[in-house]
Amino acid sequence: MLLAVIAGGIGTLSDAQSQDRTVTTSDTLGANARQAMIDIFRKKDPTAVDRYFGERFKQHDPNLADGLAGMKSFAAEVASSPAADITIYRTLVDGDFVLLHSRYEGVGRHASMIAFDLFRFDRGKIAEHWGGQEAEAPPNLSGRTQVDGPTEVLDREKTEENRTLVRTYRETVMVSLRFDRIEEFVEDAHYAQHASQIGDGIARLRDRIASVAKEGGQLYLTPRRFVAEGNFVLVLSEGDLPSGPTALYDLFRVENGKIVEHWDVLTPIPHRDQWRNSNGPF
Repeated sequence: MLLAVIAGGIGTLSDAQSQDRTVTTSDTLGANARQAMIDIFRKKDPTAVDRYFGERFKQHDPNLADGLAGMKSFAAEVASSPAADITIYRTLVDGDFVLLHSRYEGVGRHASMIAFDLFRFDRGKIAEHWGGQEAEAPPNLSGRTQVDGPTEVLDREKTEENRTLVRTYRETVMVSLRFDRIEEFVEDAHYAQHASQIGDGIARLRDRIASVAKEGGQLYLTPRRFVAEGNFVLVLSEGDLPSGPTALYDLFRVENGKIVEHWDVLTPIPHRDQWRNSNGPF
């Protein structure tokens, strides 16, 4: 059964609605989200905003202005960059929500950036957007990049089971800081890590957490959204990190009831007086 993710919880669709939604809109929503980004970034077509975004569009990325006007301004800025392009690696569709995991090129301060974009659709148009980006980094200690690895969505019948696993892991290990229980959720022997500053395996994950603590910092995380399809689960969390307020986008791949792979983007949240919209990043 497909679920509609809402702030603070998850709303369940009826069986009939789920079947209808699966047949008529699930693939369409994913394709529309991808095409909207391709039209803006690769085709450099600002008119794509009128085709894909709703009249009451709400922007949550604090670096972008609100509404259609803000989105059109951003699209025009992208169109002015000859090097602008996008490569989309992963697409998740969860009810009315679509998540894209991508690489931006030729936009912003960095030559290339890794991004998660979360869209909520309403009546076929994009109604809301949340986004996080960070500069692309060299391969990590295990030689993995921030975007490589499996992309195919499998085990759709296990979507809710996998969402629950990741939710419990996040709340137990990263919120309650029960690091002694990592093995209950993560498959150590096959844990592939794509985060730029960590390598494969649980030991390196523990070392990274220990290094943060040694520097006098602590991890205060508040999960805000869980978006899932099949073997992939995205957690959007509000973080109070040593580096400051942060929006954390963590994507997990689950196999046989254990987390086996992880990608992330950590985006600093600017000071409130620097936000370009008042909707908040979560």
